[in-house]
Amino acid sequence: MFLNEVNRTYESVIDPSFQSKYNAWCEIRESRSDDLRRSALGDDADVDFGILVLRVCLLSIQSLPDANYPTTGILSTHLNQVENWFCALAAELEALRPPEEPPSIVAVQHRLCHVSYLVDYAKISASWSTLNKAIQDARAIGLHLRDPGITLSDFEMELRRQAFWNLYIWDRYMCVYFNFWPLIPEGYFDVEIPRDLLQPLAGTPGAITVYTDRIYHIKIARYITAFTSPPSWHSDRYNASTVADFAQQFQALVIDPLHPTYALETPDLRWDAIEPAIPRKREFLYLALRHAQASLYRAFADAFNCLHMATKTPPKHVPSMLAFRHRRTYMDTLCKTVTCLSQLYSSTTDASSAAESLFLLPAWLMDALACLGVCLLSIQAEQRQLARQGVRIHVDHDLRLDLVTFLNTFDILRLESSSSVFLKRGLEALEGLYQIIYHSPCRELLLKSNDESETATLGAFSVRQSQGTEMELERALMSLPVPLPDPNPPTEEVVRLPEWLPRFLEKPDRSWIFRDKSFYGDLLS
Repeated sequence: MFLNEVNRTYESVIDPSFQSKYNAWCEIRESRSDDLRRSALGDDADVDFGILVLRVCLLSIQSLPDANYPTTGILSTHLNQVENWFCALAAELEALRPPEEPPSIVAVQHRLCHVSYLVDYAKISASWSTLNKAIQDARAIGLHLRDPGITLSDFEMELRRQAFWNLYIWDRYMCVYFNFWPLIPEGYFDVEIPRDLLQPLAGTPGAITVYTDRIYHIKIARYITAFTSPPSWHSDRYNASTVADFAQQFQALVIDPLHPTYALETPDLRWDAIEPAIPRKREFLYLALRHAQASLYRAFADAFNCLHMATKTPPKHVPSMLAFRHRRTYMDTLCKTVTCLSQLYSSTTDASSAAESLFLLPAWLMDALACLGVCLLSIQAEQRQLARQGVRIHVDHDLRLDLVTFLNTFDILRLESSSSVFLKRGLEALEGLYQIIYHSPCRELLLKSNDESETATLGAFSVRQSQGTEMELERALMSLPVPLPDPNPPTEEVVRLPEWLPRFLEKPDRSWIFRDKSFYGDLLS
């Protein structure tokens, strides 16, 4: 059941090598059914393979569709007990592994499974330590080398390439989201990207495999690394022109070449019936693409620096029309991210299942909502800036979707907050931001106005000067000399600004929500 029906680890375990070895392992286990630990070792003392089987099963338990998944005739105990038993057994087997035994690619695979398992339960430090061990094993057997110095078949070389690049994806993921230094430095490997030729799902040109989505994850990781790794990143991310160039390249090099099965718009769904894992792979690939796109624009959430002024945070970018367009693109991407995350979260959680403890989906949801809320908050601050100049604001219905996405998603998640400590903690941190946006004049105007003639062609809002000439909010703001601090700020709103806002503005990395104690900084072990 765990290996076939609900297995979501195809990128870590490659058939048919795994399946053939698993069948042989099962025969040994059946002959030694009185001692599962002893049967896991097998005749050749292959401890690593026994651990791999257990780690795959543990990952599958985490991703069961619901708590009542049918196990009659398969399991004689509750899934939680099975999970605890498998964890203890895997740890015992790992302790039995002879220290002088050289590492193997199977050891790399089972450690990678364990990394994923630990991250899902927010055990970030332990997962990073396990990833470090996996990369040390990979280095010892030369997975990072194009030529390992030994004769290998094409299949074995492809397996090695896939194993290395899975490590690379996880390493960059840990850097981006949890602020770790890379364990695989750029320039210290020369292994090729996998060719994706193993087990195509059909014997036709252009057929995909169960690994195809991982090829795109590799491209995403490499591209974002190229943007965020150099020292110049600390200034480049505030340069609107540089960000625009990177975004254009990302579209051309990563998004446009996507296989029709994984196309962002109107994907080809015919492959879904051939491989049941594809719909889930598609959603997580979309999520990675949206996260990568959003990462490019995060520094422009407060495009006119009004929130920087209100929180006395030194601004790092110069307001421009391009910066305003980046914010609009950012908000659009965030709305799509929230929709994708909401669908994934609702499909993988259940009030009584092991998935209630899952960490990343609710944490990512909180991050996306926080960023979208900051964008809406900055627009309110810009309205006040214009109001002091006597400019009357008109409604832009393009913002309605952003506002409704933020408010409705927050309300829905609040009803489900009892199912996840991470969801509850995130909503508590965002409550102040929610209240500001909910009680703002912007909400009333957007949700009550039906006059489509007032909709602006571009930008977030349109505004009307005293003479009756309509302008876009952005152009009106750019006509002001400089963004100035409000000499008479509304005290009640300044006091209600989120406590974490200055830290977000100061360093808008993707890892901020996992470092900030208002959110998850003190929950991560």
